[in-house]
Amino acid sequence: VFIDLHKKGIIYRGLRMVNWDPVGKTALSDEEVIFKEVDSKLYYVKYQFVDNSNQFITVATTRPETILGDVAICVNPDDERYKAWIGKEVIVPIINRKIPIIADEYVDAAFGTGALKITPAHDKNDNELGRKHNLKALNTLDAEGKFTSEELGDDSPSPLVLSYNGIDRFELRKKIADDIAQLNQLDKVEDYKGQV
Repeated sequence: VFIDLHKKGIIYRGLRMVNWDPVGKTALSDEEVIFKEVDSKLYYVKYQFVDNSNQFITVATTRPETILGDVAICVNPDDERYKAWIGKEVIVPIINRKIPIIADEYVDAAFGTGALKITPAHDKNDNELGRKHNLKALNTLDAEGKFTSEELGDDSPSPLVLSYNGIDRFELRKKIADDIAQLNQLDKVEDYKGQV
């Protein structure tokens, strides 16, 4: 039956976002994932505009270690604060990649700053937005949860970015937050209760 359905094109092979266990090196079904509330941090990161080096859009994130895989900033199209910025480009801190500011109703204007960084390779919701808006997914973590610059080849990673290779995601979270602070692009850090 499986082979028959495959031949009919009903079953196909494709890339999918999965729950990955970097210790067991295996995928987990949604039913196997147990969410729990933990004390975390919310990092407010400033993304500089391409056409105005004195202007920034600030994004709140719990995962600064994924910033190097950002491909867009998304805002709610009805959010008056950002309407004039839709379609403009900003620069991803550290890696200096130009990314667009896009709009989608998915974004909760009341959460954080109302601006959401889109990292399709590292978040299910971002992955859906990436597919919807035809954005490339750049995976920056390997099967063990360590940083890899492998998919960033076109961006000619700097020595700083290359120095992250092999660093575990939790250690990298602190390091990237420190490096963004050194660039004066970390606006603030707040305590945050989140689901992991």
